[in-house]
Order: sequence, then structure tokens, then C-alpha cells
Amino acid sequence: MSKRYDLIVFDWDGTVMDSTAIIVNSIQLACRDVGLPIPDDEAARYVIGLGLDQALRHAVPTMTEAQRPEMVTRYRHHFLQQDGAIP
Repeated sequence: MSKRYDLIVFDWDGTVMDSTAIIVNSIQLACRDVGLPIPDDEAARYVIGLGLDQALRHAVPTMTEAQRPEMVTRYRHHFLQQDGAIP
């Protein structure tokens, strides 16, 4: 008898593929767009695994609440632009 699954969940990031460079680059480009100090690769990489809002708060501690929505928008823009780079 074959099993039927209603849902299959993959731990995509870091398990199925490594999107570290895309995430780091997206954080850095978003900072550039908004005019915030650009975190180095290590600081941007350190927040991978956190939710986007929390990750941006930690990677870019100088970001104000007023800048947060634009940072999220710019991060998503850059992430999706690079999504084609994922094999």
C-alpha cells in the first residue's frame, strides 16, 4: 500500500541549496538604496535564519523604524532580482 502525503516540507535554505551570497548581497544593496551603512559580509551572514524584520534590525542597527518598510521593500526587490542566480 502506498502512502499519501498531504504536505511535504523542505528545509530549503542551507539544506537543499545555499543562498547565503544572495541574502548577504540583498541586505547590502538594500542598505545602499536606503542610504544606510552597509554591513560587511560577516554581519549580514550572521542574521541568516532569522525572520526578515529581525534580521534587518540586527544586521543594520542604525536603521530607524521609519526606514524599516523601505529596507524590507528594497531587500525583497534585490532578492527576487537575484533569484534567477539560484541553480
